[in-house]
Formats: sequence, structure tokens, C-alpha cells
Amino acid sequence: MPKRGCTFADAAPLQLKVRVGQRELSRGVCAERYSREIFDPSGAATRACSSCVRAVDGKAACGQCERALCGRCVRICCSCGAVACALCTLVDCGDVQETVLCGSCATFEA
Repeated sequence: MPKRGCTFADAAPLQLKVRVGQRELSRGVCAERYSREIFDPSGAATRACSSCVRAVDGKAACGQCERALCGRCVRICCSCGAVACALCTLVDCGDVQETVLCGSCATFEA
């Protein structure tokens, strides 16, 4: 009995070993961070808020995705009190006031 052919021969990408060095990182994934470190005149890399791209004024970070947040974009979960960003919260506007729930509490409420 002959061997059966590979059913994914045309659709499967080639799997090659790729060495990722400093040059590839500085042009790709880490390009923004590296350019900020190089071209920032003060020498200190400033962090930007993930929601509004303003400079971060404190050390607030989302408890779900760990993105940096400025003071205007911080949302506090009304159930557990966790700090969360706009992407990781669920806002319920059904009542008189809006209720903010983090991703963890929103799964239990549903």
C-alpha cells in the first residue's frame, strides 16, 4: 500500500528556523521604544497612555492588560475596585448612573 499524500502541501507555510537579532528587533517589534530612547532629548523615555496617547502622569496601569494609563483614562471597577482601561471595562448605562465593571467582574455578572 503506497504512502498517503500530505493534504496540506500547498496551504502549509514553510517552517524555517529564523534568527531574530538586535537589527530585526530595532526595525520591527521594538522600533518605537528604541527610537524613543535614542531621540528623546531628556534621556528619559516617556510613556504614553494606551487610550488617549497623552503622557502618563502616574504609575497607573490596567489590571487586566497592564497598559499604562493617564489620570483621565483610569476607570475603577465598582465591584472589586480594580483599575482598568476603556478596552477592558464594561460600562452599563441602564440605571440612573453608569456602572463600570472590569473584565473579571463582568464575566461573573453575565
